[in-house]
Amino acid sequence: MVLVWVSPVLLFLALMASGRVNSLPASFVATLASGLVAATAAPMPVSVADLARHFGAGLWIALPATMVILAGLFFARAAERQAAADDVGPVSHDTLATRCLIIGPFIETATGFGVGYVVALSGVVRAGVGHSQALALAAFSQFLVPWGALGIGTRISSEVSGVPLTALGWRLALITALWSIVLLQLFWRLSEAAGVPPTRRDRVVWPLTFAALMPLLLAANTIFTVEIAGLAALAPVLVGRHLAAHGRSGLSRDAFESALPYACLIVALAAMRFVPLATSLLEAWSFRPYPELARFAPLASPALPLIMIGLGMAARRGGLSAVRRAGQQMMVGGWRAATLTFLLVGMAAIMVRSGLSAALMGEFTRTVGNLSPIALPVVGAVGGYLTGSNAGAGALSMPLLAGMSPEPAHAAWIAAAAIFAGSAMTALSPVRVTMGTGLIGASVAEGRRATMRLISFALSAWGIAALVALAPMLLERR
Repeated sequence: MVLVWVSPVLLFLALMASGRVNSLPASFVATLASGLVAATAAPMPVSVADLARHFGAGLWIALPATMVILAGLFFARAAERQAAADDVGPVSHDTLATRCLIIGPFIETATGFGVGYVVALSGVVRAGVGHSQALALAAFSQFLVPWGALGIGTRISSEVSGVPLTALGWRLALITALWSIVLLQLFWRLSEAAGVPPTRRDRVVWPLTFAALMPLLLAANTIFTVEIAGLAALAPVLVGRHLAAHGRSGLSRDAFESALPYACLIVALAAMRFVPLATSLLEAWSFRPYPELARFAPLASPALPLIMIGLGMAARRGGLSAVRRAGQQMMVGGWRAATLTFLLVGMAAIMVRSGLSAALMGEFTRTVGNLSPIALPVVGAVGGYLTGSNAGAGALSMPLLAGMSPEPAHAAWIAAAAIFAGSAMTALSPVRVTMGTGLIGASVAEGRRATMRLISFALSAWGIAALVALAPMLLERR
């Protein structure tokens, strides 16, 4: 019976692993399978009306995420600027690291959907780095994916698992800080292989940079929600490094033009959350079709400032034609991600609300005992790799938490570990690598070599996630 209960997830993974089906039809088939299994084999009776209601709850949970995905893509297209002519050619390791470890992550936190990866990859290729090395180095821009797209994937995981978002933010920051110790070493090794080795100064400056960034990330997650925390932590580091590198010339009009949309976004998000009058006005119009789920106020969504600022930037730079072009690019790039999110979260809702997840993890816990939490980082990592999305990873892994019934603090650590593992694995997912190879004209073989170069990146992230997931229960036994 266990194999029957878990068959929708196994079917999705098998279809993706076959290489013959992409994520969208695979998720559609798996969602249909979850409904069939729930109707015929769930521990509790499930009618067709129940299935419709369960799937509808998933769509309701996914709606805020899809709005931010589409709005983030619109914002990215509206705010993008052409690379300067002097931005092409060999660069120092410091410049390379800034593009991959600061600028790329910053843009990813604001927009998501791999846009930070695209920006970092473009910068690395312009520096003359070979294709497979460039693809691998640009993947490091994804190390803050839990906060990507204004943290919308982490928010979905919070909704599905029932773990408060505030409990996840600072835990994810601590796990990321632990990983950052290894991350720099891995980046240096790859950059050295690419012919841009770190200097002695780099080996001092970059640990200090991360020593400043990680406490800022932790502090931001204790003050703000995940929507703002990533941007709030990265912004001062990005500004400080820019001014240190360029001095007064760093305050040029071009620099101001590049920074303006992101500065406006941070201010707008902060005002929406911390100015009582703005908060009350934006949340006045809200909906709650499911009493057990959170109320949704469309005007309080991060999608609103993304769209409004994007409209202003596009209109300023190219008038109505630029707005229309950004809108078209948004739909071309975003409809698949939005549909995938709806389907995967809908499947997760069916599995959780029909009792499949609880029954599945109950059996697994009886079999492996205190080792059962490791299932979530495993499923999260596989989900992140196959879907290229931490929203997809959360939709696959978070339903399993419902069947474990751990203490609230333990549940928060387990959920954070699964989110972290899934987020890290998006960096080398086929979705992300294919996006990169298409962008720079790399071959399939070069994409495969890039993935192999990132094995240490993946293993280090998953190892840390597994230790974090198991630590609370193992310590309890001592």
